[in-house]
Amino acid sequence: MPTREEPDLLRAIERDSIAPIYCLHGPERFLIDRTVAALRRKILGAAGDSSGLNCELFDLKEVALVEVLAAARTLPMFAKQRLVVVRGLEQVKADGLEPLTAYAAHPNPSTCLVLLAEKIDGRLRAFLALRRAGYLHEFARLKDRELGPFIAREAKMRGMGIDSDAAEALANAAGPDLGRLMQALEQLEIYVGKAGRISRAEVEELVPESRERSVFELTKAIGTGDARRALHLVTNMLANREPPLRIQAMLLRQLRQTWRAKELSAANVPRAEMAAAVGLPPFFLDDVLVPARRMSVAALRRSFERLYQADRAFKSSRVDPEVQLTRLVRQLAEEAGSRRAGSA
Repeated sequence: MPTREEPDLLRAIERDSIAPIYCLHGPERFLIDRTVAALRRKILGAAGDSSGLNCELFDLKEVALVEVLAAARTLPMFAKQRLVVVRGLEQVKADGLEPLTAYAAHPNPSTCLVLLAEKIDGRLRAFLALRRAGYLHEFARLKDRELGPFIAREAKMRGMGIDSDAAEALANAAGPDLGRLMQALEQLEIYVGKAGRISRAEVEELVPESRERSVFELTKAIGTGDARRALHLVTNMLANREPPLRIQAMLLRQLRQTWRAKELSAANVPRAEMAAAVGLPPFFLDDVLVPARRMSVAALRRSFERLYQADRAFKSSRVDPEVQLTRLVRQLAEEAGSRRAGSA
């Protein structure tokens, strides 16, 4: 199930349409945790099961899958249903998953078995069986183009409105980490109040740090040859769960904007027209003009070549993409620094 269908799953849970098995997998931990929380509330009640009689948690690093399935076959105590949550399904080898194939064919209807995994091999028999039965749900990381609609939907669920440019600004501000996005949305909800409407001005006032700002600063550090700052910035971006390919793509887009700004500046185009032509808000224009003035056309061309080479390496090399990206940033900054030192 693609992440964008997650609201359908939550609505089904809210309607008491609860399946006997949920295998939730993928990198989007926030949405997985929210789905588990919804199941917990619906099955155990708002206060949860303090006795532990009808809720069990397992980690497959510590127990065998057969023990988990034995617990899943246990009948609930003084309740209609029990909840069994299992982490670490990716730890189980193919042959160890066979009992799950059999259980998926005849699950206990009075147990909701929730299996969690970061990554699965969908070709294995157990996962094919879960998929056929409708129990397999993938939570892929949202793409950039999906963040705005996700934010708009979340705001609507909270009874708020949000302008489309505000949703875009918030997506840029909070980045791909949905937990951070939701924290920012909660801040904005407090600010505008229930049934309020969020504008771009409020986003810019309350959520000043942004992915866009980070890549501007990274490009500026590279352009000025400040390798230390460039490495610090890219390390922070990776720590905030920015995928290396996305950072590389943002750097490439930023370099295109820098090159375009250089051409327009040389033609003495007014700032307002230049911002529109580059595709940036006017207050961000200096973030491309500074590196544009400091980088020669030859330097920009070499940076493009480095980035295109990196793109091929990301897709074909077995080297960790984070390591490749860090090397790329260091090389770009050191080359810019050596050119500036040579021209001094």
